[in-house]
Amino acid sequence: MLSIIQTIAERKIQQAMTDGTIPDLSHWKNKPLPPDDMAHVPEDLRMAYRLLKNGGYVPEEVALQQEINRVEQLLATCADEREKVRQLRRISCLKTKLGSRHGRPMDLGEDTPYYNRVVDRLSTPKKD
Repeated sequence: MLSIIQTIAERKIQQAMTDGTIPDLSHWKNKPLPPDDMAHVPEDLRMAYRLLKNGGYVPEEVALQQEINRVEQLLATCADEREKVRQLRRISCLKTKLGSRHGRPMDLGEDTPYYNRVVDRLSTPKKD
């Protein structure tokens, strides 16, 4: 049995469909929903991500990937060599940050660009 509020809502919906103010969606009846765009998100986080998405926020991983794509496009049109090197460093830093968000360990082998910077930073005494 429908409550009074549900009955009123049903009548309003039917009236609006009759008036043509909202489209008739009966052709969707008994048809599957479109694929979930959050299928890659763990099930326990989907609702929180959906709320954030509806509020205009994006997960940090998505924002980082968007920034990487933007810098790569900028790099493709860049003519200045110094600026290219600066943007390559920025991409490397963003990819490292993105990798750490995914739980991947940072690769600081001797052949990586950050190895010398990390060694210099660790070997420099702190100033009090």
